[in-house]
Amino acid sequence: MDQTTVPTSKKGLLGRVRDLTHSRVESRRAIAQLLLSEGSGLSRLSMAEVAQLSYTSKPSLVRFAQALGFAGWLDFQDAFVREALMAEGSVMEGSVDPNFPFDAHMPSGQLAKRILALKGHALEQVLLTIDHAALQEAARRMVDARQVVYFGVEQNRFFGENLAYHLRQIGIDCLVPALEECQLLARGMGPDTCAIIVSYSGLGQHRPPSLYLPTLKANGVPCVAVTNSGDNWLRHNCDCVLAFPPEEHLYSKIGGFYSEEATVFVLDLLFSLCFQTSYERNVQRKLDTVVAAERLMQSPDVIPL
Repeated sequence: MDQTTVPTSKKGLLGRVRDLTHSRVESRRAIAQLLLSEGSGLSRLSMAEVAQLSYTSKPSLVRFAQALGFAGWLDFQDAFVREALMAEGSVMEGSVDPNFPFDAHMPSGQLAKRILALKGHALEQVLLTIDHAALQEAARRMVDARQVVYFGVEQNRFFGENLAYHLRQIGIDCLVPALEECQLLARGMGPDTCAIIVSYSGLGQHRPPSLYLPTLKANGVPCVAVTNSGDNWLRHNCDCVLAFPPEEHLYSKIGGFYSEEATVFVLDLLFSLCFQTSYERNVQRKLDTVVAAERLMQSPDVIPL
């Protein structure tokens, strides 16, 4: 076949890239996973950036494009972005773009409405797509565990700190380790603990926090994954997954308004179900905590005897 000729396929380019997420060639698998996570945002990434983000190389990208019938990476990139834009447009028609919900000149009132609409959409997507059986199972694993360990990086780690704060108030010990402590901690965990792994991309073995999953599974640790519902490594390799649709680019975006709102909502649902398992006792615990905190903040001369 002439390499300058782009082959036709009933499946479409996105479908053929999705097939390569199961390739035996590790570099092809990594590139395909990154492309599906980034979508049309690929247009904003240079070839060098794609190679770095997929832990591959420029020659690997060229070979990837040629395996799909393109002359080189740029030809493939143009075709992929066009098809991704069409697919994303059919999903987002009439809604706010989750990657660029406002521009440089939008009035603050309109900007605020756009962000509100985007966050509301994220909540709706979780409600529409969450697996309630998996949600119940995740809460059971957390309540039954001697200790819950939360694995997340960057903003997801901060969300974990908030979850841990609330869990501790109802008697569930939750640890949120720093990145440099995660691998060692995962090795020391056992079946009496529970791991929560939070990653919007769900990309695989080379990226924290997903890379800790094989160690955790080998140790028999019950795991819960929070990720997107696309064709990603974490979703396929964890047996208890709380997922929501992937409507946001992985890298090319203003901020993670959609993914962060959806993630926090899932974590709030988890806490609420854990709370519900011993509802009356946990209500009293919360009240006791509030009273104790208020007493500490009052000066001794105003505390009633």
